[in-house]
Amino acid sequence: MIRSLTSAALAVLVASAGSGALAAGFDAFGWKNRVLIVFANPGDPQAVEQRRVLGDETKAFAERDMLVLEVLGDTVKPIYGKTDTLTARELRKDAGVEEGARFTAVLIGKDGGIKLRANKPVTPDQLFGLIDSMPMRANEASR
Repeated sequence: MIRSLTSAALAVLVASAGSGALAAGFDAFGWKNRVLIVFANPGDPQAVEQRRVLGDETKAFAERDMLVLEVLGDTVKPIYGKTDTLTARELRKDAGVEEGARFTAVLIGKDGGIKLRANKPVTPDQLFGLIDSMPMRANEASR
């Protein structure tokens, strides 16, 4: 019994260590910002639509300590906020998005974990609803 519990605990530890490794490159944002990264090919109409639906949300981004980045091909373009010089290659690797892949929106939490992965544009209600349901955000909002 103890041996099987130890094996189960070890399996959980190994699995959680693996998921943390995926987001390790997002440490540049760690505990400071939530980041929405939109990956697309140049000219992708879904990227244009994502930019459009989030265009007027600067106040909401600021309230939630957010950055919004667009990765088109090899180019990283800040849509909202400023960031260090991360490359498209680094962001793709850390998010698990292959070069040339179709539209993918990825939300990174302040803890560096991937909180959302979508293959179509994310609405403000979806994005902010998810963020506002997070315990860390509830704690921030209560201050």
